[in-house]
Amino acid sequence: GMPPFPSGNVYVAGSRNAEIFEYGPELKFVSKWTHPAFGTVMPAPGQPYGDGPAGMVFDANGHLVVAAVDQFCVFSKPGVLLACHPKTKSQPTENIIFDLAGNLYTTTATGGTNEIHKYDASFKYLTTFSMPTGNLTGVTCDLDGNLYIASQLGGSQSSIYKVDKTNLSVLDTITINATAEGLQFAADGNILVATLAGGILRVKASSPGTVLSTINHASLHFAVPLTIDNDGLIYTADYENGTGTVAADLFVFDGVGNLKASSLPSEIYGPFGVVVAGAVLPCGAFQPPK
Repeated sequence: GMPPFPSGNVYVAGSRNAEIFEYGPELKFVSKWTHPAFGTVMPAPGQPYGDGPAGMVFDANGHLVVAAVDQFCVFSKPGVLLACHPKTKSQPTENIIFDLAGNLYTTTATGGTNEIHKYDASFKYLTTFSMPTGNLTGVTCDLDGNLYIASQLGGSQSSIYKVDKTNLSVLDTITINATAEGLQFAADGNILVATLAGGILRVKASSPGTVLSTINHASLHFAVPLTIDNDGLIYTADYENGTGTVAADLFVFDGVGNLKASSLPSEIYGPFGVVVAGAVLPCGAFQPPK
C-alpha cells in the first residue's frame, strides 16, 4: 500500500501558523495539521515564531518527528499522533537530526545558547555538550557520522563546527562570510548552507570555508530550512523580512540552481524543518540496519 508519508511529498513547519504543512512533489498543497504542543493557531501572521514547531526529521520507522518548544511529537501519518516525548530543556529547536547510530541531536536557534542536546532513538535524554559559540541553527552530518553545526557569530559571519561523533569535540572550524541557517551534507561531499542574505552556498566540508558555488533567486529572502531528496534536488523556504511576518516562499532547485518548483508565496509564516518523505540522506535521518 501507500506509505503513510508518500515518497516525494514535502513537509514544512509553520512556526507562526502552529501547523505542519504537506505538499506534493510540485509543491501543491495537500494537507495541514496542528497539535497543542505547537502553540496557538491565530490569524496571520500568527504567533511568535519561537513558540511554534521547528526542526523536523523522519525516524527509522518513517515517522515524522517534530520539535516543539518543550517536547518532540512523533506522527505515524499526517495529522496522526503516535506520541510526544519531553525535551530536557524548553527552548526553540531550529533543527534536529539522527546520527548513524540512531541518536537524536537538537540545535538551539538564532538568539539561543551554545548547547547541543543528545537523546537516544527512543527520545531518552543522554547528554548536553557545548559549542564554542551560540546561536546554533543548522546541523548535518557526513558519511562517517561526524556532526557539522552552524553558529551565527554576528556581523554576517558564521562558523560551522565539525564535531567528532564519538567524543563530541570540535575537529575543525569552517568560517563563512554569511549568516548561516540550515545545513545539509550533499552527495558530492560538500555542505549546502542556507543563508540570510546570500541564498544557498555550496561550501567545502573543511576549513577555511571555501564557497564553491551559490544558488539564488530574486524572491529568495532569508533562506532558513534546507534539505535534499534522492534526486539531488534542493528544498528551502524563506523568512522574507527576517521575522516571518510575511508569507514565506518555497523553492525547489536542482543541484546547479535551476528552479524546479516554487510557491510564491505559500500560506506558511516562519518556516522551519523542511523534509522530504522517502529521501535517503547521506546522514541525518536514521537508516534502519541493513
